[in-house]
Amino acid sequence: MKKLLFKIISFLVLASVIGPIVFFFMVLKGFFGPLPTQDELQNIHHLEASIVLDVKGNQLGKFYVQDRSAIAYSEISPKLINGLIATEDQRFFEHQGIDLRSLGRVVVKSILLQKGSSGGGSTITQQLVKNLFPRKNYKAFYYPINKIRELITAYKLEQIYTKQEILELYLNTVSFGEDVYGVESASKRYFNVSAKDLNPQQAAILVGMLKATTSYNPVRHPEASLKRRNLVLVQMAKQEMLTQTACDSLQELPLETDYQKPRGKLAPYFLATIRKKVKSFLEGYNSEHETDLSLRKSGIKIYTTLDANMQKYAEQAMHAHMEKLQALFDKHWNGALWDQNQKLLIKELKKIANGRSDAELRKATKMTVFDWPNSEVKTMSPLDSLKHHLAQLQAGFLAMQPSNGAIKAWVGGIDYTYYPYDHVAESAKRQVGSTFKPIVYATALENKVSPCTYFKAEQQAFEVKEGEWKAANDHGNYDGKYSMEGALEESVNTVAVNLLNKVGISTTIEQAKKMGIRSTMPEVPSLALGVASISIQEMVAAYCTFVNGGYQVRPHAILRIEDKDGNVLYEYKEVTRARALSAKTAAQMTKLLEGVVDDGTGKSIRTRYKLTNPMGGKTGTTQGNADGWFMAITPHLVSGTWVGGIYPAIRFRDTSLGQGATMALPIWAGFYQQLNADKAFNYYTKPGFKSMPQSWADELDCDPFKEEFNLRKWLFPNRKNKDKKDSKEEKSKENKEGVLKKIGKWFKKD
Repeated sequence: MKKLLFKIISFLVLASVIGPIVFFFMVLKGFFGPLPTQDELQNIHHLEASIVLDVKGNQLGKFYVQDRSAIAYSEISPKLINGLIATEDQRFFEHQGIDLRSLGRVVVKSILLQKGSSGGGSTITQQLVKNLFPRKNYKAFYYPINKIRELITAYKLEQIYTKQEILELYLNTVSFGEDVYGVESASKRYFNVSAKDLNPQQAAILVGMLKATTSYNPVRHPEASLKRRNLVLVQMAKQEMLTQTACDSLQELPLETDYQKPRGKLAPYFLATIRKKVKSFLEGYNSEHETDLSLRKSGIKIYTTLDANMQKYAEQAMHAHMEKLQALFDKHWNGALWDQNQKLLIKELKKIANGRSDAELRKATKMTVFDWPNSEVKTMSPLDSLKHHLAQLQAGFLAMQPSNGAIKAWVGGIDYTYYPYDHVAESAKRQVGSTFKPIVYATALENKVSPCTYFKAEQQAFEVKEGEWKAANDHGNYDGKYSMEGALEESVNTVAVNLLNKVGISTTIEQAKKMGIRSTMPEVPSLALGVASISIQEMVAAYCTFVNGGYQVRPHAILRIEDKDGNVLYEYKEVTRARALSAKTAAQMTKLLEGVVDDGTGKSIRTRYKLTNPMGGKTGTTQGNADGWFMAITPHLVSGTWVGGIYPAIRFRDTSLGQGATMALPIWAGFYQQLNADKAFNYYTKPGFKSMPQSWADELDCDPFKEEFNLRKWLFPNRKNKDKKDSKEEKSKENKEGVLKKIGKWFKKD
């Protein structure tokens, strides 16, 4: 038994020695994929940026490892070099890319002793390798394989480049957050100086950011950045790169920045989405074709569906409206917003506390905050900054061609720097309110319900999980009967729910899926009122079916991807379109949506914004005014606009202010006004909707509203209801007549 135990122990010891050596040579020989070649390593300076182009070939943006404005080692402040070495790699000038002492510490403390605070063990050269050649996914062996690849490549780099050249490469390629790459760009962004003119405290701030670019961002998290800056200064003093007296003196200085907001980059949310999609595509392409193409190094060209001028008009319309709306929102609450949302504030405060005391969170300091029309430096505490930023209303806008789903404009939010969350992304879902009603009406038409069927506006009780539920109309009016035209124009809740009940909830959900909605929809009567949370992309795609004759479309943004030599890596191919609605239903729904703009909840398009183009649409407002929507259809463009708070609790208390017609519709109106003024967009603004067969149009020919006879109301007409069109004028005249005269007229009737 002892002999067997000795053999097992001997085998394990031998395996623990030989195993890592064998594993190392497997990585070295490319068993897990080829390592960067000698040619690649020698030509790092020639890495090419990938370019994103709009549908007309205009440059929208680019992705790169290092911008072409890279600077030489001699143009970098020695203070920054010293701070970098003192903090990140104290033996940089002694090793050849691998610091065995640091590596040993990591192996012993992190792996054997399971201590998380032992540091990363990566030299500056290894960090450069990681920046230049991103890690690959090896699943369970992710860390050891990538680490060995980096060690080998770092050693090779050290044989090719001098220490100064490695530092130059590193500081020209490293990220400083906010899409800022390279120390020159970072110096100008945060301090408005060149890298050669950085003072010790500025240099320490930038070095400190390398540990976590977001957490130690001096503009967004000044308190954390200050602590990190002082730690870098201490490290410099320990390495005798700074006297202790100078270190102590510099630590006493407040944190100061001169932040330069980047000039308005067009379509930043769209570019962020393109970056993710292309990066994902290249991973699959490289695996399939055994290539090593990189989004930030290989000079790829990405041709998109976006129209740069249309995008510009969309962003301008959003900014113009949201500035006014935010001023109205602030006035509406008059500082009382957080009195009613204390729980939300406390929850969000915990997220940014980062170990800071209550006093620290209330201590005022200089910081750059988002504001309309331009962000500016203010003296504000982290708590007040949080309140301010949470209270900003957000927006999302998407415009798409209904024929094929090509995305033409994409505005994911009010400011990408401060609010990178994209409200147009597929994952961004909010309750859609009454914009869901047209889907209910389309389902009814598909199931042979006549558009001139009259539905009572009266309330009905439905049994739901929580008990009995009734839909409520906005103005508390439940009189009369509506055709589909009248009910949709006035957005009558009770009619939509009763219609949903008639055709069936499951039938409606299936119809919505056919039209392109993939989000989960609750099987409840309130589905008719838009309680489902759905993305803007899905809603725009669904409305496209009304305009394109009833066919489902899938949103797409990339037309073609080419390598630097012009070889096509990917090309969009239109798939056979599935029919979602009959041509008749699509045409009739288009006509009904036109009525909403001409005579319904969207009529301010005509009256206030003076738009006379052929168009239709639907407003939407969710419970408590948390979300305002406007969906717009024109013959060649379908758009969706959403406005609301970061959280549903951030909202107007007054429906006249929080409804879709007030919050969202003006963005689309402003956008379309600019298209009208630009003759280049006549294709989108001039055409009318395709006319439908007369027999289909005849089916829509009925009064939108009928009042049920009620003797008491007829005799004593103290009504709140405001009827539609000609019937409004007739009833107004009747209301002025006396009771006896009415009775007389009654007996005179045939």
